[in-house]
Amino acid sequence: MSKTTSPDIFQKALLRERAARKQAEKILEDKSLELYQLTQALKTANEKLKNQVYIKNSELNGVFQNLVDAYVLMDIYGNVMSMNAAAINLFGYDPKTENLNATHLVHKEDYLYAINSFKRLLAEGRFLNYQARIYTKNKGIRTVHINASIIKDSNNKPIAAQGIVRDITLELKQQSIFDEQKKQLTAIVENSSLGIVLSRFGEIIQTNRAFQNLLGYTKEEIETKRVADISIAEEYLQSSKKLEQLNNGEIDSFKVNKRYRKKDGGIFWAKTSIAGVKDSTGQIKYQVALVEDITEQLDLEKQREELLQTLEKSNQELNDYAHIVSHDLKSPLRSINALVHWIKEDYHEALEGNGLENISLIEKTLEKMESLISGILSYSGASNKETLNNELLDVNSIIIDIINTIYIPKHVTVSAKKQLPSIRGDRTRIQQLFQNIISNAVNYIDKEKGIVTVDYEDKDSYYMFSIQDNGIGIKKEYHEKIFKIFQSLRKSEHSTGIGLSIVKKIVDLYEGDVWLESEEGKGTTFFFTLKK
Repeated sequence: MSKTTSPDIFQKALLRERAARKQAEKILEDKSLELYQLTQALKTANEKLKNQVYIKNSELNGVFQNLVDAYVLMDIYGNVMSMNAAAINLFGYDPKTENLNATHLVHKEDYLYAINSFKRLLAEGRFLNYQARIYTKNKGIRTVHINASIIKDSNNKPIAAQGIVRDITLELKQQSIFDEQKKQLTAIVENSSLGIVLSRFGEIIQTNRAFQNLLGYTKEEIETKRVADISIAEEYLQSSKKLEQLNNGEIDSFKVNKRYRKKDGGIFWAKTSIAGVKDSTGQIKYQVALVEDITEQLDLEKQREELLQTLEKSNQELNDYAHIVSHDLKSPLRSINALVHWIKEDYHEALEGNGLENISLIEKTLEKMESLISGILSYSGASNKETLNNELLDVNSIIIDIINTIYIPKHVTVSAKKQLPSIRGDRTRIQQLFQNIISNAVNYIDKEKGIVTVDYEDKDSYYMFSIQDNGIGIKKEYHEKIFKIFQSLRKSEHSTGIGLSIVKKIVDLYEGDVWLESEEGKGTTFFFTLKK
C-alpha cells in the first residue's frame, strides 16, 4: 500500500474541516448576534442615561436659577464659572459675558479673612455661616452670608467650589434697629413710674423695677409668684371672667381697680390695665399689665368728696342765711322808709331847706341799702345750678329788654353791632350777665356822646361776646380786682360793687372765661365766652 494519503482519508478530513468551520461560523454568528443585541441594549441604556442626565441637569439648573438666594460656581482659583439669576442681580456681573474673579468682590478690609476662609474651605471641604462684606459692580457695599462646599473629581481631587450667598445687609440693619429699639424699650420699661408685668396665664414671667418696688419683692422673688399670690382672692375671681374673654380673643384689653398684697402683708389699690400679646397665628401668648398705685389718689378723692359735700352743705347754709338776713334787713328798711315818707308828708311845711335835703339823703341811702341787699341775694344765688333753666334764648331780645329796663342817660346809645345769635341757657342768669356789664358801661361814660356796642364772634365750640364802651377806662391794676365782690373802680351812687362779681360767677357757672381790655380815658371792652 502506498504511503500517500488515500482519497478516503482526505475526504474524511475535508468533511471534518467543513463541520468544524460550520461549527465555528455558528459560534461566530451567535456571538455576533449576542454582541449586536448587547450593543443595541447599551445604546438604549446610554440614550436613557443621557436623557436622565439631561433631565437632572435641567431640573438642577431650574433649581439653581429659581433659588431666592444667589448661587455661585467657581474654579479653585476663584474664577467664576456660573451664577444664577439671583447672583447676577446681587453682584451685578454676568460670567457669560465678562470675566470675574471672586477676589475682586471681597471688601478690602475683609480680604485677609476671605483668603483664610477659602484655604479652610479647600482643606475641610466646606464651611458654614461665613459672613463678610462684598463690592457690587456699581461699587455698592453689601454684607453677605455664605455656605460653601468643594466639588471633587473621581480621584477626590478639588476641581471647583460652589456657594449659596444670601444678602443680609437689610436684615443686619433691621436687627440693629430692633436691638436699639429693644434697648430703648427696656430703658423705658425699667424707668417707668408704672409697674409693668408680663405674665402667661397667671404665671409671672417678667416685671420691671417699679412693680418690684411697689410690692417690696426682688426680681427673682416676684418671678417665682403667680398673679393669684399677690392678689386679693375675691377680686382675682371677679376679674377672671374678663381674663377669660381676653384669652379667648373676645376683647383686646380691659381695666380694673384692684388691690395687691405686698411682701410685708400690706395692701395697696392700683389701677390695672391688661392687654393680650398675640403670636404670629393670632393666639394670645402673654398678658401684659400696667399697674398704677392709686391708693393716695383714692384717699384724696374720698377727702375731696367729703369736702364737696361739706362745701355744698355750707353753700346751702350760706344761701339760706343770705335769704334770712336779707328778709330781716329789708323789713326794718321798709319800716324806716315808710316812717321817712310819713315824716316828709306830715312835716313838709316845717322841713324846709336843709331838712328836706336830709330827708332826700335818707331816702337815697335806703334805696342803696335795698339795692345792696338785693345784690347780695343775686350774688349768693348766681352759681346755684339747681335753679337753672335751659332754654333757647334770643340774645337780641335780651338786649332790647335790658335797654328798656335800666336807666340810660339821653347822651348814651346802647346797640348791637350786628345780629346776635341764639344760645341755650337760663334767661335770668344770661340777662343778669349782659345787664350788669352794660349798666357798668353806662355808669362810667364821661363823654358828651356815649357809645356802648354789643358784638360777638362765632368760634368752633363757643361764642365770644364783647361789650365795648367809650368811658373812663380802667387801669391795668384793677382788671382782676373789679370781678371780686364789693370792689368798685370809684364811688358811684349807681354802683354796689357786686355787679361784676355776679358776672364772674355766671360765666364760671357756664364754664366760660371773662376778661377785659381797656385804655384810660378812651374806654373799655369786656369779653366773655359761652359754650354753644
